[in-house]
Amino acid sequence: MDWAAFITSVPGSAISDLDYRTSTLKRSAHRANTPGLSQTKASFGAWCQTHGGKSTDTPLSRGTDVAQSFYAAAAAWSNQDLVLRGERYSSTSLFCFDGQAQLMAVMFVRTYGGYRNARYEPDKLPAPVIAFYTPEQAAQFTDFYNAKEKERGEATARESQRRSDRQAEETRRLRSAPKVGDQTIDGIVVDLRPPLALIQYSELQRQMFGKPQSEWVPITSLTAPR
Repeated sequence: MDWAAFITSVPGSAISDLDYRTSTLKRSAHRANTPGLSQTKASFGAWCQTHGGKSTDTPLSRGTDVAQSFYAAAAAWSNQDLVLRGERYSSTSLFCFDGQAQLMAVMFVRTYGGYRNARYEPDKLPAPVIAFYTPEQAAQFTDFYNAKEKERGEATARESQRRSDRQAEETRRLRSAPKVGDQTIDGIVVDLRPPLALIQYSELQRQMFGKPQSEWVPITSLTAPR
C-alpha cells in the first residue's frame, strides 16, 4: 500500500490540530502503553520494510538532516509545553529511511501526560495523537519548532539578564545603605553594627548548608536575592 493507504489503515479517528504542522492526524484507537498502540508503531516498520526501507525511532547517524532536526524539534516542542504551560508530553518519532539513508516518511506518536504537578492517571487522559509526515512536511515541522525554541531561549536569556541586572543594582544599594528588614540571598537583616550586619538565615540555608539561626557578617558581603 502507498503512504496514503497506510495512513488510512492506522486505527483511529481523523482530527485537526494546527500545532502538529500536518493535515494528516489521527487520535489513536488505543491508549498509551497498550499492545494496540505498540502494534500500530510496529505496523509503520512493516510498511517501511515493504517499501525497501528501514525504520528506526532515532535518526540514523548517517541520516538526513531533516530526520535529526525533526527529532530535536519534537523534544523542543515538549519542552516548550512543559516550561510555558506546565503540560507533560511524551513522544516517539518513527523514521523510515531508504537504502541510501534518505528519509521516506515519519510517523509521530505524541501522548499527553497531564499537568506537571498533577498525579499521572493514564486511564483518564486522551489517547495519543498519531501524526504522519512526508519529508517535506517533516521539514516544515522542524523549521517551526526549532524557530520557536530559539525564540524561547532568547527570551529566557533576556529575562535572566534583566534579573541579573536588578540583582546587581539592589546589591549595590544593600551594601551602601543597608536597613533592618532588608532581604538578602541568605536571609533577612535583623540588626546593623557597621561594618557588620546580623543575618537571620533562611530555613533553606539552615537545612541545606548547616547555617546557624543568625550570624554577623560584613556588610560588604551582602548579596540581594535574585
